[in-house]
Amino acid sequence: MQLNIALKEWSATIHALASGDQLFLLRKGGIRETNRRFELPHRRFLLYSTHFHEADLLLKPKFQHLVDSTDSVARETVVFKAFAEVADVLSVNDADALDALSELHIWSDEFVTKRIAWKPRHAADLIVLKTYTLPTPVRMPVEPHHKGCKSWVEIDPSIEIAGSKPAIPEPEWVDRAQRIRLLLSGSSAKPVLAA
Repeated sequence: MQLNIALKEWSATIHALASGDQLFLLRKGGIRETNRRFELPHRRFLLYSTHFHEADLLLKPKFQHLVDSTDSVARETVVFKAFAEVADVLSVNDADALDALSELHIWSDEFVTKRIAWKPRHAADLIVLKTYTLPTPVRMPVEPHHKGCKSWVEIDPSIEIAGSKPAIPEPEWVDRAQRIRLLLSGSSAKPVLAA
């Protein structure tokens, strides 16, 4: 099986997903998004590592080392190390609701507060993922259409995902995903896309 759709995300967050330190993303939208809101048209996608807007102060101190400040924002290549499948989507519009998840993610309180506060009339999407590491990382050139503040990009050629391994064992993933759902029980779940 191959994938040619990728979601751009901070390199530190992708590292946390691929290592099992975190199971979810928190998205609201970007400047170049349709209607300036994040949409989730794909259930399975590659994770495209970026440093755009990434800053160590937006991470908890013990994860700040994941930000490589010597790496140029205008890198000419991207390395794909993982892909993810959407398991659940929860709408969250209250930073206090996310406080309960603080030990389950790498972001600083400041980052979470700013993410929720941006466009306050719109809830953020907390996207619970099953992440898989590719058997071998794949390096590709950054194409002109990959650049900018947008979430989704097409990758050519497609990347083979056969032989990928779950970031964490299934029983542990189930327990942690249930804990997220329980801690956010006041949030309204969105339906997950069909495979």
